[in-house]
Amino acid sequence: MPRFFFNIRDGYDVDEDEEGIELPDLEAARAEALATVEELRDELADAGNIELEITDETGRRLLTVPFFRGGQGGRRR
Repeated sequence: MPRFFFNIRDGYDVDEDEEGIELPDLEAARAEALATVEELRDELADAGNIELEITDETGRRLLTVPFFRGGQGGRRR
């Protein structure tokens, strides 16, 4: 099963997920990211332009989910 990493990016700063989580596919990782964004949105409301980015084991960015922009879908990179 592939391992996905969920990094929090605020402008140029990145809080890297060093453990990651094994999930069956990118769609499951997207669902996990959306749930995480919902949990953290209130805590990070004053922090500016924050995104949760999903990367694979090689560090390649697969998807970005914004915390505060319109839409819930996330966008592929």
